[in-house]
Amino acid sequence: MKNRLLIFGFILLAGFSCQSKEPKLPDTPLSEQNLKFEIYDSLVVDYLGNLILMDISPDQKHFLLIDQNTDSIFVTDPMGVILNRYIRSGEGPEDYNDTRSGLAKFISNTEFILPATRGMYLYSLAGDLNQKYTVDFYSDVAIVVSNSDNIALNGNKIYTNLSGRYTDQGFEGVEYQQKARKIEVLDLQTGEFSPALPFPKASRFSSETEIHPAIAYYTNLAILDDSLFVSFRNEATIYIYSLSNLDSAFSFKVIPFEKFILAKPTDPNDDAAFRMRDLFVGTVNRVIPLGNGEFIVDFLSGLSDEEVDPILNEAGTDFSKMFEEANKINTAGRVVFDGKAISPIIEKPEILGSLTKFVSRDEIWFALNFSEVENDYSVIYKTRLAEK
Repeated sequence: MKNRLLIFGFILLAGFSCQSKEPKLPDTPLSEQNLKFEIYDSLVVDYLGNLILMDISPDQKHFLLIDQNTDSIFVTDPMGVILNRYIRSGEGPEDYNDTRSGLAKFISNTEFILPATRGMYLYSLAGDLNQKYTVDFYSDVAIVVSNSDNIALNGNKIYTNLSGRYTDQGFEGVEYQQKARKIEVLDLQTGEFSPALPFPKASRFSSETEIHPAIAYYTNLAILDDSLFVSFRNEATIYIYSLSNLDSAFSFKVIPFEKFILAKPTDPNDDAAFRMRDLFVGTVNRVIPLGNGEFIVDFLSGLSDEEVDPILNEAGTDFSKMFEEANKINTAGRVVFDGKAISPIIEKPEILGSLTKFVSRDEIWFALNFSEVENDYSVIYKTRLAEK
């Protein structure tokens, strides 16, 4: 692997094949631990673009990346050498003709599956379409996070946050909240999707009296061993399910954020399909199970009415200005949560962008923060969770 890792003016050289021991975290209470994402290696690709790492093949011989600007898919070797490059968004017979709804994942050493708003597409390393799995309902996703880690694999089954099956049947409002299922399970052997996971009884979104905006319950999911971990965008709770029983959570953990702004219920007499205010509430963007009851939680605290109203009034229809001003006062970052307490926000070097691939505490991959540096090549950073 090329090791042209530029940070603080130094070039850090590290062999990709060298494996570090699992870092030992401090014995102090979690709320007092000062943690950081420590850079120790990189993947350098000779390509000028906005590349992020989607996945690594089980045998670690192939890296799967995508250019956020063009949706070009890249397959490289561990040294960053480009082996294949192609675009599969489009109207061709082997393209995904709808919107990509998340990051692709390897299901074997030679195939990866890509989620879209109407189903999933199975491709070979060379970009050939091997199988297309489409749903038989119209997906009514309120928000599409194309770079989210929104599919989880377990054996021959794939779990994803596709939604829309029940709105096709005319359910809406409270009736939808009572009857909907929040994920779809694809059986790769039969090629069929099946709905699973009603809103947990402990969730405010299962309310029989309040209607909540669809953007608030965008669903995040992850699998570790035989457990499925579920969180909703505007609820500071992690629900834990056994993969053998997705009808009810066997436990849940409330994340004790100091501040987490909730979206207000929807007024049934309000015909507006979307409220700008809902973009600036608290969000749980991703939950990563670490094992031993611990998680990395990516979050935004959200802004109160007193904080956000002046921003919206001043920005008018200028979305860029809205988010720029909101980001100045919004608390954001990643913390470790042990089921009871949370750590301070994990320190992240400015050169790091989005976290897109988690393997273990000792292998966490970040994209380059393009607002901090411009290169004539692409760098993906390999980090570990360590004590400051």
